[in-house]
Amino acid sequence: MAATPPHPAVSSHTYTIAGVLVTVHGLAELPPSVAAAACLWLLHPRLQARETMAPIAAQVISAWNARVHSGTAGRHPNGLVAVAFDQRNHGSRCVDPLHNEAWRQGNPRHVQDMFSCYHGTATDTSLLIDHLESYVFNTPASPKITHHLALGISLGGHATWHCLLSDPRITAGVVAIGCPDYTRLMTDRARLSKRTTYTDTTPPGASFLGSPDFPPALRDAVAQYDPAGLLLPAHFNPVGADSPPSLDRFKLLVRERLHGKKILNLSGKADKLVPYAAGEPFYKILKHVLSRDESLQIGFDDVLFDGVGHAFPQSMADKATEWICEVLVGEERDVTSKI
Repeated sequence: MAATPPHPAVSSHTYTIAGVLVTVHGLAELPPSVAAAACLWLLHPRLQARETMAPIAAQVISAWNARVHSGTAGRHPNGLVAVAFDQRNHGSRCVDPLHNEAWRQGNPRHVQDMFSCYHGTATDTSLLIDHLESYVFNTPASPKITHHLALGISLGGHATWHCLLSDPRITAGVVAIGCPDYTRLMTDRARLSKRTTYTDTTPPGASFLGSPDFPPALRDAVAQYDPAGLLLPAHFNPVGADSPPSLDRFKLLVRERLHGKKILNLSGKADKLVPYAAGEPFYKILKHVLSRDESLQIGFDDVLFDGVGHAFPQSMADKATEWICEVLVGEERDVTSKI
């Protein structure tokens, strides 16, 4: 699923931090005189592991270092490292493979398992931000990590939304084939999977939410952490007409959680597993609000790729790489303007 860009591998060092194996890419390539570094957190897809993210780590770090060496990264450019770790129940942390599978593969708790997994990933990312620097930059002469960004693919894309909403230290994120509306996404998946909790009601799907496939306690968790559930509670109706949005509350929470952040959303037009349509109602409201209130200072770039399904092809990797480099240049300018 992840891209395999034609870039030479960069260095990698693996640490055990908070009981989690954490691979840091690009330490050996940091310029010796660099005083500050940005950290790109790489969140892998479902059924994959941290090694999946090594190619995109190499591509982004190589592109940024090329800018630094050519003098196009600003007057005082940050170094860049990328960090990958196994999401819960994946890779070195796997305790039960069935719980990573979907309904069709025999996992009756697919909805609970997936949401709790990537909610846990956002929690783990914040925990590792707390401790990473003490492991990799632990001398007085070491660089300081001054910026945190995230790039997530599929399951990792869902998690990136949570990271952006929950941790003020993460100021930019690339959401690749992810979704901000878990309720709509999984209601549609229940329809496609012909779950009886969806099909055996009139109209179909009317009782899916709150059923054993989407229990009440999960609805509560979605309302607390999911972008659509948190920012626009009770607005979206996956099986009927949406209610009028409460934009005052939306603006208040967006300002509180996302002010000054930048988001790149990458989707495939032919994606059937995480269709763009599942997130589109949320994107429309977000774009509407952002276009009318520049004081929010939130950048949201929404890019659809023709002919791309549920995949992270080279075209997406290239777009993400260029965007991350531009974000890093912009952050360097912001710091310089304050000096």
